[in-house]
Amino acid sequence: MVETIDYPCDIGILASYFVLIGLLVWRIWPLVYNSLRQSTLAPFGFIALAILAFASTWTYMLAFFNHSYQTWNASNPTHIESTLNKVSHWLHDVSLFDDAWRTVNVGIWQWLWSHQLCTFTVAVWTPLLAIEGARRKIPYAWAFMLLGQVVAISVATALFFAVMCISPTKIPYQPSRKFSVVLLGSVLGGLVTVVLSPFVAETPQFMPTLLVMHALLIIPLVYKPDSDAKSAEGGDLLSIIVTIATYMLATGANLILYCQQWFEAIVSLPPKSTAMDIIHQLSATFFSHPAQSSISSDILCVNLICMFWMAVDSVKTKQSIPYQVLALIVLTPILSASVTLPVFLACREYKDYVSHHNKSE
Repeated sequence: MVETIDYPCDIGILASYFVLIGLLVWRIWPLVYNSLRQSTLAPFGFIALAILAFASTWTYMLAFFNHSYQTWNASNPTHIESTLNKVSHWLHDVSLFDDAWRTVNVGIWQWLWSHQLCTFTVAVWTPLLAIEGARRKIPYAWAFMLLGQVVAISVATALFFAVMCISPTKIPYQPSRKFSVVLLGSVLGGLVTVVLSPFVAETPQFMPTLLVMHALLIIPLVYKPDSDAKSAEGGDLLSIIVTIATYMLATGANLILYCQQWFEAIVSLPPKSTAMDIIHQLSATFFSHPAQSSISSDILCVNLICMFWMAVDSVKTKQSIPYQVLALIVLTPILSASVTLPVFLACREYKDYVSHHNKSE
């Protein structure tokens, strides 16, 4: 007897989510596999970090699925015997995506954790994918972004860094004006949606705001620049100005949002609270809900992965990590990668330009 499913579309949507993950992994796997075939150890380190990030984030993500189902089941007693059909009713009655993101947006301390991932993604990782993808001729940058959105930003970031390790920089590089405008518009628009998120988190405008945020991240990655690489004289200076300005905009905006949220969080504590009270509140928020734990784990893994990238990238031409880079690495757990990584990237852009300029003279 064929089992009857009352809401097959809802089952299909969840199944298509995992199919999409499989397709994205299939799309980028040749790039990742090529990085593992190299003799250098750095790609293996990033793959290991990707596995760690996946295990930590999806342990809590699966716990969130179970938490949502158990909560629904307790409040919706049914006489449905079929487990699959019962799951279809659960999926029909809840909105996993909406529930998860509202959970991590509502609350000062929740947003203190969660906004770091949003600001990193819209203002740092988007330009990194767009600029380095074009410069290093890495295809399917959009697939890494989508993988980050449906799996974890930390997982996709580690995989992209692994590919960057074996993809030499194409210098000189000059993005077209249209491409620069599109990228800057996406970053600014994304930052606006981040600022709005906590204010609309409990309103009907929350989901449209979230969807706009995710859509803006894809635009510069599918846009085809008129000139990804030019060797014309004078092009390098324009490129370095545009690229450094983009990264420093990310640093400034993210630092302001980070400090503002920390101020609101500390003010919300009782008078005479100690440093241990702050640590306890951060920890309590981290484990307050499986969805929050998943997002917070993603943030910690992003920080760790970016710290590793700054170390790996800085020792390519030196025997040891420069003190300035060590300072950024140490500051990353304190200020988050959304602030420190763009500083590192901007400095690297300038050094690369000076090095290329000196060689051409």
